[in-house]
Amino acid sequence: MRVLFKRYTNKYARWIRILASVITIVGFIVGLYIWVDDLNDNFLHFLTSVFYSIIPSIFLLGFAEVIEILYRIHLRLEFTAEDKTLFDETSESE
Repeated sequence: MRVLFKRYTNKYARWIRILASVITIVGFIVGLYIWVDDLNDNFLHFLTSVFYSIIPSIFLLGFAEVIEILYRIHLRLEFTAEDKTLFDETSESE
């Protein structure tokens, strides 16, 4: 799966990404356990478990990307505001 950012700067986005990975891994393990536990046509249960763990993970990864985008926009606006006040202070002192 392709993500927009290789590394997240926001701690909440990082935790959400970790949570999405854990959900996918646990869903796959549970699906394998169900499938191996009873090999009488339980492959559909395996697919269902994997499907229902991947879909929320995709939503969580998207949510983490949105959080990171908003956080970086906030940092950029904050940096721009600091530069603007610094520019205003230097122009007033002249």
